Amino acid sequence: MMNLKTILLVFYQIVSTISSPLPLVPSQSQNFPETLHNLQDNAEGLLYLSKGIIQETILLETALTDLQNGKYKPVSTLKEAMASLASMPNASDHTAIEIATELITRGLAPTNILDILNGLTDSQINSIYNDNPRNPEEPIYPKRNPEDAPYDKTEDELRSAIHIPHNFQYGANGKRPVLLVPGTSDPTGTTYYFSYEKLLADTDFADPVWVNIPDHSLGDIQIVSEYVAYAINYISAISKTKTGVISWSQGGIDVQWALKYWPSTRDAIEDFMPISPDFHGTLFEYICLFPNRLCTPSIRQQGYESNLIHALRKDDGDSAYVPTTSVYSGVDEVVQPQSDPNASGTMNDVRRVGVTNTQVQLACPGKPAGGFYTHEAMLVNPIAYALFVDALTHDGPGNLSRIDLDTVCNQIVPPRLGLDDLLGTEAMALIYGTVDTLSYGESEPKEPPLKDYV
Repeated sequence: MMNLKTILLVFYQIVSTISSPLPLVPSQSQNFPETLHNLQDNAEGLLYLSKGIIQETILLETALTDLQNGKYKPVSTLKEAMASLASMPNASDHTAIEIATELITRGLAPTNILDILNGLTDSQINSIYNDNPRNPEEPIYPKRNPEDAPYDKTEDELRSAIHIPHNFQYGANGKRPVLLVPGTSDPTGTTYYFSYEKLLADTDFADPVWVNIPDHSLGDIQIVSEYVAYAINYISAISKTKTGVISWSQGGIDVQWALKYWPSTRDAIEDFMPISPDFHGTLFEYICLFPNRLCTPSIRQQGYESNLIHALRKDDGDSAYVPTTSVYSGVDEVVQPQSDPNASGTMNDVRRVGVTNTQVQLACPGKPAGGFYTHEAMLVNPIAYALFVDALTHDGPGNLSRIDLDTVCNQIVPPRLGLDDLLGTEAMALIYGTVDTLSYGESEPKEPPLKDYV
């Protein structure tokens, strides 16, 4: 019987190859339709695939073939891309595979996607097997603070998940380390390749580094947060400075959970900068009403009324522990509600450490930067980037009053980014993220139990 992971690896190559600086091998794009045909031929033997998914797979194959044959013309400008995104169907009314097909038919995928699919990939940026020999001057494992929660994972597992770029400066030359934390179902290296990896590396004040999560954050969020907590303390300790932390989507919960249950991380972070976070979970939880492969542990835990979300928000866990700059879109298709005053991405501030909550449509009403930014497109939103730059170069959270809104609000993506970065970000989230979720395993019948330390 055919292993679905074989099929999903093909989809993985779509995005991870786009992100790779390595040259492409000669085109063998005819292999991709053949692979999809094999999936269709074997699908009836896979009980977890419904006939509806088989049909959707056929339509996806047809769309990719038509794209290669020139039937669909990719958008050629950023304005066209944003207009196309605004016309995308509501995710609550369509399956993930249907949305991926729409991405192609609406010109949001490159014509040579089948050539890219067969190119060389740089898997190292997404590796969980990294060699990080530097040891902190003082131990951070098993605990850096007596009140820290215990780790289930070994220190070797936690440390090897951290990817340190070869040009990382360990806090030297005024470049503060900024840890990048991923969202659900997407590898970190690929998630930020089109945005903050290149944006921050080009600055003289920030130095990107990231943590790669096993199973791409689809497992128990409590375990995911162990990797995040350790990475925060490790990078801060070996760099001998406080770090910034940028998260996307579920990553906001992962970081806030780490801050709550590993108090040592609070002294290691200067700025927490979540993008499209769901601190109150999301109402987009009907996905778990019936058994299906999309209902993984972390997705179930992100339900609006999940035990994990209630535990996180209890005892002022819905308030910041460190200066926090939260940015989100009111038209987020994944996290709902995400509009003021009840946006899930809003962080409270009972500890008075400094919080900025920004919905981009309210910051730039009627302007390009306040347009139709989806959950994933927020990774390249110019207001988010401007606020993060402001936060990293000033005390406290980012402040809109210090930003040139006349300039920033008229941008579609931050300076140094372009159309390829927007399309790459969309392809990463909508194509790779969907099929990676399907590859996780069986549907999770119930939410993972809370740890004893909770």
